[in-house]
Amino acid sequence: MKHRTAKQPTDVDVSGTAVRGLPRKEIGSFVRRCLARLDAAGAIPRPVEEVSIAFVDDLAMRQLNRAYRGKNKTTDVLTFAGLDIDSAGVGDHSLGEIVISIPQARRQAREQRHSLATEVRYLLLHGLIHALGFDHETDDGEMDELETRIRTKVGLE
Repeated sequence: MKHRTAKQPTDVDVSGTAVRGLPRKEIGSFVRRCLARLDAAGAIPRPVEEVSIAFVDDLAMRQLNRAYRGKNKTTDVLTFAGLDIDSAGVGDHSLGEIVISIPQARRQAREQRHSLATEVRYLLLHGLIHALGFDHETDDGEMDELETRIRTKVGLE
């Protein structure tokens, strides 16, 4: 049985609020480009057939952050990784779901003096790397180093 890798088309399901300056089709293209660069860097350990992106408001994000991380405040991005597959390739080929608070992203974009579309791209890449199992809160800088390298390769720096 042949598996898709990040080099083959990945379904990108986008739901929620529209992002000014970043059409859904472009979101899909950007996510696929990030996955291809992450794959080339050796960061994708399993086939990826799909990823889900949800854009929400601060209230929904606060509720998710409280339920899953015990933090009663909004945050910019949460990642819910897909299930792993076994060595026979049986299981889930979804990378997972990336949830982004548009109001929080808008505030961060203003602080950083770039567009909302650029901030959302930063958060999408950050979420993708988390979905691959990296965690900047517990590693020794591996996630940050990888994210910096990929940002350059996808035109974010």
